[in-house]
Amino acid sequence: MHVYLDDSGDGGFKFGQGSTSHLVMAACVFRDPAHITAAAELIEECSRHNRQTREFKYSKTKDRVKDCFFRCIAPASFDVRAIIIDKRTIYSDHLRDNPSALKSFAIRMLMTKNHGYIRQAKLFIDGQDTRAFGMQDSAYLLRMVNRESPGTLTDVRHVDSSASRPIQLADMIAGAINRRVRTDRPSSAAHLGTFVRRTYQPHGTYWHFRGRDPILED
Repeated sequence: MHVYLDDSGDGGFKFGQGSTSHLVMAACVFRDPAHITAAAELIEECSRHNRQTREFKYSKTKDRVKDCFFRCIAPASFDVRAIIIDKRTIYSDHLRDNPSALKSFAIRMLMTKNHGYIRQAKLFIDGQDTRAFGMQDSAYLLRMVNRESPGTLTDVRHVDSSASRPIQLADMIAGAINRRVRTDRPSSAAHLGTFVRRTYQPHGTYWHFRGRDPILED
């Protein structure tokens, strides 16, 4: 099992001064290595069709290319686990004072509250986001997750998103979800609609996390 993870939004709480209202963490879960290869090939096809020379990032991709991207990945086999945090509902002093802590918390929730459907998995994260995610190193995250949910992860690897189509897939999905919860644009609803079935429990999740959830104090 392979899990590719990325986020949309930031962990800051300076609303009106640049901080986003929401943080979305999304994980694409592949249960067969062949499915990873197939998904990457579909994304490559979209890239060639649109003459896309840079990596796919939701915030930097034109809407028409986004439309093509989500159409192209439709045949791919993967599940989506997403947690959506409206930061305005967060009252924990620890999380509000440490922007990276919120991202680390979101990762921990996605990996540990998984209904037993993530087992012995390898987790891949954009190497440039390691510090932003509040992780000291790979061993730290591996230890934290397996302490709460033994047997969930076997490895945590940091990869270059520009060379990883599955990480780009996670970025596009996180970005689409974030824009949908923040806006009423028809295009954002349409993008979400192409993959929302992948979030259905128990294999996936579409978790609107509330700041008063008792899990916050775990």
